Amino acid sequence: MQHAFIETRSWARALWSFRRIFLFNFTLFCAAVGFALNMVLLCPESPIMYGPDMGKEHAIFGKQHANVVTLNVGGRVIQTTRATLLKHDGSYFDAMLTSGLWQPDAQGGAYFIDLDPGYFDRILNYLRFGDLVLEGLADSETILVIRMMQYLSLDPPSALGLLWDPSLRGHLSLSNQCRTITAASFSQFAALGIQSTRVFSLLIDEIHTPSFRVGFANRDGFESETTSAESTSAWLVGVQINRGFQIEAPPKGVIFANIGDIVIVRYNPQAQRLDVHKHGDIRHAVQMRMALTADEDGPYPCVVFMAAQAMKSQVTFVETPPVYR
Repeated sequence: MQHAFIETRSWARALWSFRRIFLFNFTLFCAAVGFALNMVLLCPESPIMYGPDMGKEHAIFGKQHANVVTLNVGGRVIQTTRATLLKHDGSYFDAMLTSGLWQPDAQGGAYFIDLDPGYFDRILNYLRFGDLVLEGLADSETILVIRMMQYLSLDPPSALGLLWDPSLRGHLSLSNQCRTITAASFSQFAALGIQSTRVFSLLIDEIHTPSFRVGFANRDGFESETTSAESTSAWLVGVQINRGFQIEAPPKGVIFANIGDIVIVRYNPQAQRLDVHKHGDIRHAVQMRMALTADEDGPYPCVVFMAAQAMKSQVTFVETPPVYR
């Protein structure tokens, strides 16, 4: 009987000790989880979250964690996730959330962005889904959205094709979702494309006396009022209008083009040459010497409407047709 009592008391002590150890460990676990949650919610940019030798992209709480970020866009409060804002490396949002130089407002805890809130949803949906929806917008509204994209260091999706840069066009007018550019002044102005490329195609919508130039230009130092691109471009002349050029062989550097023609402009970096031809027919291409571009990303499409150019001359970026020989 005494032996049974001693054995029961030993089991009771063991169970009591196990209970104390379990409660102690459970308390430590809850404290650790609570600390981690506080760090995620209150100090997402703290170096403690990443460790001294671990890149943010590999850390548990690095770029991919779904913290909610509050934005104040022109007075409108918007919330989204860090993962959405960090979709594009090198963007405004990437610098805002990872550089440690930006801090949200002390009162509302929101990052202020000085942009029009009425169009910001389109940019946010572009970050989420990869599609920039411009349908239903007037030309002025489309230009505003593209300018907002540039402000945020976001490249337009490739599905839109090549676009003219709204900030580098002088007094030239834009339409057709920034694909079409029209001479709106008797003064000379040049326009530059947003994306760099080695080949682009232009549909001649309208052409008037005397001509305009097409080619490439560097983005650095480009000015719409002074750029002529004479060393890197070819003349486009409307043969039906310029009677003086109705000869069998056009002058050097001149390609005859009429309304409805598609002109292909191609940069050959190996040969340091500019090739310009119509409708994919390289047998009658105009070739001009072109030095290597100074831009790391490559050359940018350029069009120059000459000073004596009549109003309403117009060209549009289109898909490049296949080449035939």
